[in-house]
Order: sequence, then structure tokens, then C-alpha cells
Amino acid sequence: MNPTAAEMAQYVAEAVRRAISHPAVLPRHEEVVETTARLRAYLGALLPAADAHVGGMTRGTPEWRHAQSVVDAARRALARGPGAGLRSAVLHMQDLGRACHHLRGVLPEERCAQCAYLKADRRAAEQRGDPGAMRDAATRMGVHQREAHGS
Repeated sequence: MNPTAAEMAQYVAEAVRRAISHPAVLPRHEEVVETTARLRAYLGALLPAADAHVGGMTRGTPEWRHAQSVVDAARRALARGPGAGLRSAVLHMQDLGRACHHLRGVLPEERCAQCAYLKADRRAAEQRGDPGAMRDAATRMGVHQREAHGS
């Protein structure tokens, strides 16, 4: 059974969170191998989109330099190996997790029409000074986020 896009996004978000955390005890070898493989696949999928995005930016601007440095760092993390021991493998996994996190920050956000509608509805209620409608819109946004985006 293939996972849905929302399930995959949730899994990757959890993998990034696990990878960049600083646990008191090292994770099991199998967990490190699995998380590292998922992060490598995710980086491999994100890099072409990031390259295209950076290619469309105005070269030489501070935003372009930042985005290009994030892409370059992700490529370096992807090119490195896990090393000989568990500690070096964990450090590599953390590097990959940080690279995923930073690369996602460079890419433009995908737009959800329902999110935009709910945000506009809340802003309109705020401008009217209607706290009940504001609370209702915020509740609907929370439900939508959980159901549609898994967050």
C-alpha cells in the first residue's frame, strides 16, 4: 500500500524532528539507518525543485546567496557518508535532517486554497471586531490543518 502525500509529509516531518534532536542516548542502529535512508530520498527529491527555484531567482542578491548556500550545504550533506561508528552515523543523520529542514525553508510554500479562505475569513472577522467569528475561523483552521495537512 502506497502512503498518501499527507502521510509521507507527516513521516518526513517526524524523521527531520528525530534527526535534529539531541537525545541523551544514541538511537538504535536500525533506526539511524532507516531515518538516514528516508532523509536521503527526501533530499534527493527536494534538490531538483530547489535548484529550479534558485535558478529563477535574481543572481547575486542576498536572498539568492542564502538559497544557493542552503542548496550547496544540502548537496555536501548528501555526498558524505555515515562514517564508521554509530556516533558518526547519528551525526550524519542529524546533518541530513538539518539540510532537509533548511531546504524546505528555501522553497516557496505550497498554497492551499482552503487555508487561504480560512485565513481571509479570520482577518475579515478581526476587522469587524467579531471575537466569536474569529474564534470560529481559528477552530475551523485547526480542524482543516489536522485533517488536510496532518499538523
